[in-house]
Amino acid sequence: MSEIDVRPGNTVDRAVEQQLLHLRDLLGQVAPRDPRTRRLGPKRWRLEILAELCDPPTFRHVVSWLSSTLIASAGAKRAYADDIRHWAAFLQHEEGLAHFALEDITPYTVRSYRQREEQRQSSARTIKRRMDSLSSLFNFTYWANPDLKLLNPVTKFDKPKVDPNDHTTATPVLEVNEFQALVEAASTAREALVPVLIYTLAGRVSECCTAGLHHLQEEGGQRKLDLRRKGGKGRVFILPPRLCELVDAAAGAATSGPLLRDDEDQPMDRHAIARILSRLGRAAEVLPGRDVTPHVLRASKLTHMHDAGVPLEEIRQFADHAHLETTLRYIRRRDDEALKARHAAAAVAVYDHLVDRFVP
Repeated sequence: MSEIDVRPGNTVDRAVEQQLLHLRDLLGQVAPRDPRTRRLGPKRWRLEILAELCDPPTFRHVVSWLSSTLIASAGAKRAYADDIRHWAAFLQHEEGLAHFALEDITPYTVRSYRQREEQRQSSARTIKRRMDSLSSLFNFTYWANPDLKLLNPVTKFDKPKVDPNDHTTATPVLEVNEFQALVEAASTAREALVPVLIYTLAGRVSECCTAGLHHLQEEGGQRKLDLRRKGGKGRVFILPPRLCELVDAAAGAATSGPLLRDDEDQPMDRHAIARILSRLGRAAEVLPGRDVTPHVLRASKLTHMHDAGVPLEEIRQFADHAHLETTLRYIRRRDDEALKARHAAAAVAVYDHLVDRFVP
């Protein structure tokens, strides 16, 4: 355990303890996988795992980095923390280092990591994302502690090339009839509300998990939902009457608590939502071989808006994307597919009559 113990009751400065406890709760728990057996172990606090994996100075840098506004959302903070856990495991098992220490990471370490992951056939996007996480930690630490003269070992020459137009591994999209089949597969109002709410709002799973009945307001004959978007941004949605009826059916007699609850009246977290969507997807026989996820529903809604001719800037605003390029990652592939299909079909006119003798 690090010299800074993240468990309550230890003799550390009160303000530091409060910061650590807040970050611990924000990062939440995870079930680490045994590197040898690949079995999941018991759930533990992410921050306590990081405290064990890092040397004390590096742990302080990691805490400062994860606590900063550089990483906006809780989901992003958890993802960054998991990436650092991944780097620590690499240093321990591949480099023989007892603890994750920033000064031990060199450009050679980064290149060795990339080569190992490429041999394991990890996707270029995953390798680049983990390198970006490490790079972000180094850049923030250098900014916060310039006297350390800690140089970032990750350069653009070490990161794998990722084609932004390669959509072969992109999030799949449900067609309208497939989404309808998904909702049709639900057996209760509470099950149906999961895909309907996420799709209607193009919401992220973390946003929908935190939405509560107390966030609903009546105003001018309309019901509005005050939704906390990524980065803590407040957004008010006027809910369609039909969605309000489904919300009421799912809530029953309840007037407080989360919007999304299971049939045993327990709040749904991201894992419960993932299980429900996967089960509904299998029952509806959509996306064979893949799970329906909240991100699939978000991408589907934004793509359907594009199909309906909604201007790109309006879609970006609805999705709460900071940059239009992010929005285009959801919908541009539809244009690409239509363009490729159109030009491939036009090519037939060139050779149509020549293949008659080969095709019965």
